[in-house]
Amino acid sequence: MYLCKLIMRKVVNILVCVVALIASGCTFSDGDGRRDNVDNVVARVDRKCLMRDDVVRDMPAGLTGVDSATFVRMYVDNWVLNQLKMRRAEQVLSSYEDDIERLVEDYRQSLIMRQLDQYYIDNAIDVEITDKQLSAYYRANAASFKLDHNIVRGVIVKAPRTFRNTTTLSTALKGVVKSDNTEEVAAIVEKHNLLMTDLTPQWVSYSDFLSNLPTERSRSYADLLDKDGVQQMTSDDATFYFIIVDVVRKGSIAPLESVENDIRRRLYAERRAEIVGDYEAELKREAVEAGRVSLKDTVLLKAMRYRKEEITADTEVREATENIDEMDLE
Repeated sequence: MYLCKLIMRKVVNILVCVVALIASGCTFSDGDGRRDNVDNVVARVDRKCLMRDDVVRDMPAGLTGVDSATFVRMYVDNWVLNQLKMRRAEQVLSSYEDDIERLVEDYRQSLIMRQLDQYYIDNAIDVEITDKQLSAYYRANAASFKLDHNIVRGVIVKAPRTFRNTTTLSTALKGVVKSDNTEEVAAIVEKHNLLMTDLTPQWVSYSDFLSNLPTERSRSYADLLDKDGVQQMTSDDATFYFIIVDVVRKGSIAPLESVENDIRRRLYAERRAEIVGDYEAELKREAVEAGRVSLKDTVLLKAMRYRKEEITADTEVREATENIDEMDLE
């Protein structure tokens, strides 16, 4: 560790020695603590100076030897280019200065407000999403979960062309449809050193299912979805035995388990939006009540005084209906 630090210091010191003669033209702001430390100057552009402390501060930990030297050169080169571009911008974009300042301030405010939103979210978010909440959201938004492609669950077993225990394997594969359990198939696969692709635990697109089979690009294979029982395909050196346990067709509502992660993301996003909306409304209400806000628009001013707890009869009826729906799910 000591050797690494020593190498890094030497690299920086070499650069400092090269540019030390240009340091006399640099200016420093009062209170930066570095006015008299001219030896720390690494580079200068006009009257702007890059200090050695800045380079060392931004250097990634663990860099040694050639890597540290390369980082310093790139850092200094980028800094010089940035200063030159800023100076040129001042010259050619002077008429846009007010617009640029406004954009910079807008961006600064957006960053601050984003951090404020995140502060409230971190202190109030409930990350737990229950099965009951998943089911309720699924039922209420079923139309948004229509499939634009076929999805399936199934099992594929790859066996050598010389494999002879096909009856035993076929019987085990058929049993998966009844029991939704692939243990018997897995035992046969292990015993005969076969290869199994188990796609029963989760729904997959039909195209993904077919990608495990020796299919031809010019054929659709949609007809296979209409067939029951064990099917097979052959390649030059193997036979693929497969069974489609379940199918949900394009245009149908996707099964809950296939969209569960999507629903969790949606619910989490809704909770984030609700938290931000609540604290924003509270900010406005408090400010109006304290007389900090004045508007000619009396309707808007009245709306800003709105409390979340002040619900209407219509809201109560809607919530009562939702409670009944949730009870049906239990």
